[in-house]
Amino acid sequence: MPNPMRIVPNDHGVLTLPAYAILDNMLNVPERDYRTFEEMCCFFPKDTPATVRDALSELRKEKFVIIIHGDTYAVNKLRIPNMKLR
Repeated sequence: MPNPMRIVPNDHGVLTLPAYAILDNMLNVPERDYRTFEEMCCFFPKDTPATVRDALSELRKEKFVIIIHGDTYAVNKLRIPNMKLR
């Protein structure tokens, strides 16, 4: 069975490793998109809540994620065309 395609974030080296990892997960694991901060912390148990919060803030600042419905983080789908499939 062939390996499934993955969306590779094209961040041009501006993201920290935690932010890149969260974005990669949100892009490639559908269950991890459209989640609250608390849910995101559960997906990354080795990271502190502060690390997850900082990474999500960074992703928002760089416009890779948006907040919908008040507290739900979602990938900014308008940024996907600028990314690579691998």
